[in-house]
Amino acid sequence: MEFIPEKSGERLDKFLTSRLVKFSRSKIQRLIKDGSIKINGTVPAKTGIFLKAGDTVDVAEEKLNEEEFRVEPEKDIPLDIIYEDKDIVVINKQPDLMVHPTLSKRTHTLANALVARYPKIIGVGESPFRPGIVHRIDKDTSGLIIVAKNQKAFMFVKNQFINHTVKKTYLALVEGTPKEKEMTISFRIRPSRTNRFKKVAIMKVGTVSGKKSVRTAETFYKVKERLGKFSLIEAFPKTGRTHQIRVHFAAIGCPIAGDEMYGAKSKIAKRQMLHAEAIEFIAPNGKKLSLKAEIPEDMGGVLKELRRENEK
Repeated sequence: MEFIPEKSGERLDKFLTSRLVKFSRSKIQRLIKDGSIKINGTVPAKTGIFLKAGDTVDVAEEKLNEEEFRVEPEKDIPLDIIYEDKDIVVINKQPDLMVHPTLSKRTHTLANALVARYPKIIGVGESPFRPGIVHRIDKDTSGLIIVAKNQKAFMFVKNQFINHTVKKTYLALVEGTPKEKEMTISFRIRPSRTNRFKKVAIMKVGTVSGKKSVRTAETFYKVKERLGKFSLIEAFPKTGRTHQIRVHFAAIGCPIAGDEMYGAKSKIAKRQMLHAEAIEFIAPNGKKLSLKAEIPEDMGGVLKELRRENEK
């Protein structure tokens, strides 16, 4: 959860208390002291630090109510299991399904389905909001997600993400055609100052230097197929920033089809046409896994229609 003050001079604890109205100032101060709140990516030295306009204040949302929070099991949410052993399970997540609950959305997520099938994963991971979930993808993005069944397995796989040794492949249908058939997009990414759910690509070298909220990001891509006014892309993110692929393709003038947040104009799809197709990593049992998930029906239908139109 991100907040960006519009003016300078307000105390951090007062600023957050005015926005998180359900929580007392003492509760906010405790969260600041335990490191659950960061300013521009850094834990503040004291609760009464004064903010500057444009600072990014990050609140670990799950910490707000973690004392009493527990993911409720939901058996009616289907799970498409691609791989499973005693330590991990890999799911092909359907679109229009959040990965884990939030304070405002506590049901009908992948996590609710997981705890129904694997009750012992409660307590696995880094947050009660994300039991067993090693990494995340957006609600409207489909594809592969790794879930750990125990804490040892969680840390084993998590460390591979930290060290950037996990290889991920995404399929993206974008508007237009990139100028280069293949290249690495290296624009840094920062939070939007007007929409806390959105990210922004920094396209000029040397700007906003020193800001902790600015993150390096790299996405290598290949144009796989040209389909009239659209292109099917293979994207290989080398880093794992929030909305990275969506932001990067919008920045080069080829937003992902259906992604209205990042500038897509066509009405060809009701969601962003982005699919986490393949993943390669080492399982806790030492086995090297290379897994793949078929694209969902809606994305397949859009591609089929474009190919039909392209053949005319």
